[in-house]
Amino acid sequence: MSTEETYALVVAGDHVRAEYVTLLGRLGLRSMAFARATDAAAALNGVPPDVAILEVEDGGCGFLRELRDRYGADMPAVLVSADRTTPADVVAGLLVGADDYAAESMDTEEFLARVRRLIERTRPSRSATVDLRRLSSLTPRERQVLALTTEGMTQKQVATAMGISIKTVGAHMQNLLGKLGVHSRMEAVALAARAAATDA
Repeated sequence: MSTEETYALVVAGDHVRAEYVTLLGRLGLRSMAFARATDAAAALNGVPPDVAILEVEDGGCGFLRELRDRYGADMPAVLVSADRTTPADVVAGLLVGADDYAAESMDTEEFLARVRRLIERTRPSRSATVDLRRLSSLTPRERQVLALTTEGMTQKQVATAMGISIKTVGAHMQNLLGKLGVHSRMEAVALAARAAATDA
């Protein structure tokens, strides 16, 4: 794994591990997922994860201390739990070093929003690097579609400005969404805006 590679670390039981991997994939993150903290510890190297999702019931609290020793306080970490969700549990999780604490029953969109915000807040420089690398993978036509969309043009207006069909604009948009690892035009525009601000 290179130092530029983006990944999430997941330690959770069989009942939820695949779900977390799928959700993190929506943020453009490849996951290293393990059932036990000991297995995860053995697989770690010098590259810190963009975020660690650790289930309390599977040794998450103890493993979080190890991750903090290895990667420092800047690594985003979320403790998750199916049962230990009282205010006292949350406080205990935060005291051992978690940036956030989530119940497994939490709405998936809320969970994703929390994780995305945490990554962007705690790793701004790395996020910017990832954004720029993804944007550089776009073709000139895809870049043009994104640039015009960022200016506020509708799909029809983009088609007119580029002299192509609306269907072709839609195809370019779907391609660039996949390359950028986002799921909507709004997310693509936000990513482009972040990259532009970094480049300015």
